[in-house]
Amino acid sequence: MPSFGERLAYLRNQRGLSQAELARLLDMGQSTIAMYEKNKRSPDHQSLIRLADFFGVSTDYLLGRSDQPHLGEREKGPLLDEKLRAVAVDPLFVDLLRQVSGLTGEERKALAEYWELALQYVRRRKGRCQERN
Repeated sequence: MPSFGERLAYLRNQRGLSQAELARLLDMGQSTIAMYEKNKRSPDHQSLIRLADFFGVSTDYLLGRSDQPHLGEREKGPLLDEKLRAVAVDPLFVDLLRQVSGLTGEERKALAEYWELALQYVRRRKGRCQERN
């Protein structure tokens, strides 16, 4: 049965992430991820949960207690859907998304309105480019 470190490395590689990228996304040190993957260090409770949530797998899977990586529908916690997860790991958006967590509710609302306007602009521009081709 694969170890915690082997499973973590497998999941990270499936996402096409380096140890440094994963560490930055989870606000951990790259050396911490490396130690986990070499099984020279075990994550604390909170880190284990963050890793499981990030990869959308159960903690039992990460710990080798189960070979089923995904939680049953009734057991799912606050997991991100795949499209949102793809944006959350995109280097273009990582720092922006990290900054959003520090905003007030009103600031987030204003930002959401601005993003909607920006998306409308991008769609219009994309439409004009397609019309020319």
